[in-house]
Amino acid sequence: MRNPAAGSRARLSILALTAAAGLLMAPLASPAQAATGITVTQFSLGLAPEVTTSPGVPAGLIRLWDMGVAWRDVNPAPGVFQWTVLDQRIAQVQAAGAKVLYVAGLTPVWAAANPGDGDPRWGAGSASAPADPATYGTFITALMQRYGGRIAAVETWNEANLKTFWTGTPDQMADLTARASAAIKAVSPGTTVFAASTTTRLINSVKNFFGPYAAALKARGFPIDGWTIHTYPAANATPVNRYDAIDAWRDVLRSSIGADSPGMSKAVWDTEINYGLAGPGAIPDQDFDGTTGATYLARTYVDSMRQGISGTFWYLWTASPYGLVGVQLHTGTTQTIDAYNRVRTWTVGSTLNSCDVTGELVKCYFTGAEPFIIAMSKTGAPVAWDGSLALTAQKWDGANVTPIGALQLGMGPVRITCGADKGPCTKSGVVTPGTAEVTTGSTAAGITIASTGTAKLRQRTVFTASGTAAGLIGKQLTPCYVSTRVRSGASSTTCLKPKAASRAVPPVSAGGAFTFTNRKGITSTSKAKVTLYLQDATGSVKSNAVRIPRATG
Repeated sequence: MRNPAAGSRARLSILALTAAAGLLMAPLASPAQAATGITVTQFSLGLAPEVTTSPGVPAGLIRLWDMGVAWRDVNPAPGVFQWTVLDQRIAQVQAAGAKVLYVAGLTPVWAAANPGDGDPRWGAGSASAPADPATYGTFITALMQRYGGRIAAVETWNEANLKTFWTGTPDQMADLTARASAAIKAVSPGTTVFAASTTTRLINSVKNFFGPYAAALKARGFPIDGWTIHTYPAANATPVNRYDAIDAWRDVLRSSIGADSPGMSKAVWDTEINYGLAGPGAIPDQDFDGTTGATYLARTYVDSMRQGISGTFWYLWTASPYGLVGVQLHTGTTQTIDAYNRVRTWTVGSTLNSCDVTGELVKCYFTGAEPFIIAMSKTGAPVAWDGSLALTAQKWDGANVTPIGALQLGMGPVRITCGADKGPCTKSGVVTPGTAEVTTGSTAAGITIASTGTAKLRQRTVFTASGTAAGLIGKQLTPCYVSTRVRSGASSTTCLKPKAASRAVPPVSAGGAFTFTNRKGITSTSKAKVTLYLQDATGSVKSNAVRIPRATG
């Protein structure tokens, strides 16, 4: 996307881009983990080039793009590197208390295989594949040798599914991504490497480019730590449409690499999001008032959590109103600033346990200093709160509702707290983040899960549990997994077959004890949580359910 100081302030249609087709960084959470722990990385920003000081809101990371620091800017001739502007920008980000996400796109004309490929706004050859891909690797090596860990993460290219930014093939982009990863990890192993970003607005572009690109990365052993997407919906669309587009992008990823592929558990960052950008086609741009803008921004960050997206970069913090985007964020936009800060305060440091969708009502259950719920309407249509009327609530705009009474929910998120009675703000007894659906040590039908932990299994950290079943000495217990889906809240149960069960949990010992070691792959971006219970051979005796932390699996 084009920043305000990159040229004219005239609005730029997405169609024009597609007509041809403390900071918690290491290790980064996978999408499944990100649906559990909410860190400051979730609240990140793009920065307009005319902004030379800190933004007016805190950011976990700041994305350096379209600021005169791309490959073509820093490396204008073979062996020549001009670091001054990038030095200044990295210092600016660090002074703001943020970390750097660097975007390594735009081919220098001297390195381009096709010097005529490239939008004039970004320069001749900027969209071309390099004639010699080693030149890209050489640049990345020089970049990391200079900055090392001062660059927390690298996005290997910008919007590679758009001909404006890339005219090469998906396989050529996968090759550059692998070269970047090797160069980065050789110098700074702690820097995280993200795939080239993909815009989700036009699904055919996602299918035609991103699908083959993801498959090519799989063929190379996934030389990335995560995926990046840009989720601008159509100009007349809302955060609900953005949510659906992320589902569609994941469907393409799943069909391209396989539902059980390790690529499905990679981190996902949305590194550009705003609303009202003109297009596709003749759909005119939209300008949103402060209330609507604040509502959309607040909803976007909560929806990212629902989707397991662990980093969301608002596009963008500017020095003044910027005509390209419909939701403004600068010092004069008090409503959007307040919404950003409020949702950040609500959630950073908390744990998202699960989300339920019942008809129009969405409820997401969090634990932090105290348990709380964030509730909203699935489609934005008015829907009444269906729980206790004695609770307290705060809306995304700061309005307090005490007690709730006949609270009507809509597009904007509402935080609901329970006071002394925590029960209504928990689901299935979730009181210990990422550990158990019930307190360990409780007994159901004679099976007691006494403790949970982790162990190493074939270089993986896996979930373990131990307990007693005095009435089942010598008997085989069967592990059963209950998976709850992110989007629908629906649950399904799968029990292991006898041979697999015997490997996971040996028969109950003569002393009535048992141990369980998880050997089943449970990571999936579509799952909000996975819980486990143990039963006897007939299924008539079952333990209480224990949640398997997605960080272990």
